[in-house]
Amino acid sequence: MFNTGNSLLYITIFFLFSACDKAPKTPDITIIPDSISGGVFIVNEGNYMQGNAEIGFINNGLKQRLDNVFLSANNRNLGDVFQSMNIINDQAYLVINNSGKIEIINPKTFKSVGTITGLRSPRYITKISNSKAYVSDLYDNNIFVIDLQSKQIIKKIPIKGWTEEMLSLNGYTYVTNVKSSKIMVIDEFTDEIIDSISTPFAPKNILKDSNNRIWILCGDANAIDNKHFIIQLDALNKKIAKKLIINTPNTAANRLRINKEGNLLFWIDEGVFKMDINDTLLPASPIIKKENRLFYGLGIDPKYNEIFVSDAKDFNANSDVYRFDFNGQLLGKFISGKITGDFYFYYN
Repeated sequence: MFNTGNSLLYITIFFLFSACDKAPKTPDITIIPDSISGGVFIVNEGNYMQGNAEIGFINNGLKQRLDNVFLSANNRNLGDVFQSMNIINDQAYLVINNSGKIEIINPKTFKSVGTITGLRSPRYITKISNSKAYVSDLYDNNIFVIDLQSKQIIKKIPIKGWTEEMLSLNGYTYVTNVKSSKIMVIDEFTDEIIDSISTPFAPKNILKDSNNRIWILCGDANAIDNKHFIIQLDALNKKIAKKLIINTPNTAANRLRINKEGNLLFWIDEGVFKMDINDTLLPASPIIKKENRLFYGLGIDPKYNEIFVSDAKDFNANSDVYRFDFNGQLLGKFISGKITGDFYFYYN
């Protein structure tokens, strides 16, 4: 079990998948297990400048939800604005945007194993090799190169503007540059920019499909034309192979995701949309309607083929998280932390 001095750390455990995933009014208090089995990490951004970011965890094997596990395991708060996370070399890297740091924890015990500091406004971390990672940044005009052994910044790669999601593929890292119309290409051996690819304005989400084709969601709701696109890149010639315009009224498309098999795309645009990678037209209607909810975070469970989507409400109340199957059928709902922005699925 966890220890702080000689005292035991406790955590509130809510039971999931019963009564439509709603927690009992009087939850059980249970000692944290020594080692957690696989499940879903819940990224709760928290409110800007309030330092109330937190990470939750759903233990699918025990059908339990554990809230604020970083605080419970380490007796300190996570920080200000939890942007994203990634698991690299069996360690979980928690990117804390406004705190300018990355907390590193053991994903089975939630215990801290280190902190990367000296960052300005980090957004995402991507593994390049067993010893190196890249970190994108909102304000720094650089990609940070991280030595994973020393947990230190070892160099910077100059890229002007807001860098967001990244994709490592075949020795190159493709970097989305949100306030531009470009994807920057980094040679992972030299850590230098070697190319750029023209895209519609504001590329932000990037991933690859089962055929190693690159998909990017572009668009900014604050831009003058407010046009959003989903494009497909050919990684060999670095050219746009498919360009699909999103025609949804008042679109604010975001959170492009893909299933484990790499053949189905999902994204939020008012509701939740789904598309086969071989389709030539975007779907006309969502599989999950928005109704009176503010959909914000989206994740696709690779083991159970479920859609996790959060309702951020007014960005002050705790978020609701809904679980759906791939046909849009509701499976459950539970209350999460403040501003649930993402999900990370961890199965060992």
